[in-house]
Amino acid sequence: MQNEKLRHTNYQMDSKESNPDRKWKFKNFIPSIIYGLALIIQIILVFFFYNFYHLELLLWVGWLILILFLFIGALPRQAFTKYGEAPQGKSHIYTTKLVDKGIFAIIRHPYWLSWILLSIALTLMSQHLTMIILALIICPTVYFETYNLDKGTIEKFGSSYKLYMNKVPRMNLIYGIFKYMLNQRKKK
Repeated sequence: MQNEKLRHTNYQMDSKESNPDRKWKFKNFIPSIIYGLALIIQIILVFFFYNFYHLELLLWVGWLILILFLFIGALPRQAFTKYGEAPQGKSHIYTTKLVDKGIFAIIRHPYWLSWILLSIALTLMSQHLTMIILALIICPTVYFETYNLDKGTIEKFGSSYKLYMNKVPRMNLIYGIFKYMLNQRKKK
């Protein structure tokens, strides 16, 4: 019995040592589960509560934000594919190089910003209290998840990512565009 416990412990140690990047813990996925489920519920409920209060202006603003979601959500893949130097046969998310061009020259977390924009768009399109409550769960949860992403990316890219963090805002698109344009003028 003692030997079996010892073998089990050694097996766990060996598997951790053979893959040091593996830090899988259920508690790390709780925020993802929360905002993921809330977003799925929002997507379903928008069909039931579409334009609930018949506020046309909010409806159209929601559609515009939905278009912005699609646009911003598509740009990271393009930048990762073009500049990320992922190994042959691997997905674009397995970048080996810090990407600070394209959308990543404007904001650090465009994928995550796109999920927040989707939640806001669905809320405006439905105008229902349930959707507002769900958005109040989704938006801060997604935003605070980017802090964990920054920590992980610092571990991967080190001081170069810290410098990048000082140059490019987390998700403030307007400030990011302003800062990017200012930097472009300085280069001329």
